[in-house]
Amino acid sequence: MKIRNSKLEIRKIFQIPITKLVIVFLIILSSFVICHSSLVVPAQALDNPEQALKDVIEDYVMTTYPDWIGYDIKISLKYADKIIEHLRDLKGDVDLRIVEVYRNFKPVGNVIFPIEVTTANGRKKIFVRAKVEVFKNVVIANRRINRGEEIALDDLALESRDIAVVPQKYYEDVAAVVDTEAKTSIPKNSTIYEWMIKEIPLVHRGDQVAILVTGPNLAVKAMGRALEDGYLGKMIKVRRAESDKTLEGTLVSSDEVEVRLK
Repeated sequence: MKIRNSKLEIRKIFQIPITKLVIVFLIILSSFVICHSSLVVPAQALDNPEQALKDVIEDYVMTTYPDWIGYDIKISLKYADKIIEHLRDLKGDVDLRIVEVYRNFKPVGNVIFPIEVTTANGRKKIFVRAKVEVFKNVVIANRRINRGEEIALDDLALESRDIAVVPQKYYEDVAAVVDTEAKTSIPKNSTIYEWMIKEIPLVHRGDQVAILVTGPNLAVKAMGRALEDGYLGKMIKVRRAESDKTLEGTLVSSDEVEVRLK
C-alpha cells in the first residue's frame, strides 16, 4: 500500500498543469534570491573621512614610537577640506595607508603625509598636511628659580605639555628634580630640561678641605682648598695651602679629598 500511495503522489505531481509548475518554480527561485541578497553587505563610502585620516596617521605615529602608546595624541588636519570631500564621494571599500616615507622621517609637528587611497577602481596618492602633537605630564617650574638655587618640591609641578618635538631630555617625575641645583635661571612655567639643573655639590669652589695624600708606605694630610665644585665619590681638583701645584683626588666626604700617588 505504501508503494502504491507513493506512485499515486508522483502521478499527481506530474498531472499538475505546466503553468502551475512554472509559478511554483518562480516562487522558490525568488525566495532563494531574497535570502541570498540579505547575506551580502553592500560596500559603503567612508562615513567619516576626516576621522579615517586621523586614525591612519595616529596608527603610523604609534608604530614609529611604540613608547608613546597611551599618550594623548592630537592630530589637526590642515587645508584638507577638498581631500575630505573627495574621500566622502568615493564608493565601495576605501583603504588608506601612508607610503613612501623617507628614512628617519619623524611624523610629529607640522608634517605632510603621503597617503595611498585604494578603491575597487584603483589606487591614488594624496598629500595630507597635519599637525601632530603628543601630550604628556612633565615637570615644570612652579615659580622663577634663580641660578644656583636649590630646588625644592614646592618649586615644581606636573603639567601636560607637547613633547613630540622636544629635543632635550625632560623629566616625568618631580623626584628626579628635587634637591638639585639650578645651573641657569629657570622662568616660571618653563619645562625643566636636563641641561638646566645639576647635582648639588658637596663641596663648592674655594671651600677649605683636608687633602690626604696616600701612596706606598705614605700617608700625609694637609689643608688646602677646592679649585672647583666637588661631588661625593668623584674626582676634584685641589691645591695645598703652601703650594701652587694642582692635585686631583676623590672627594670622600664633605671636607676631605684623597689623592692617591702611583
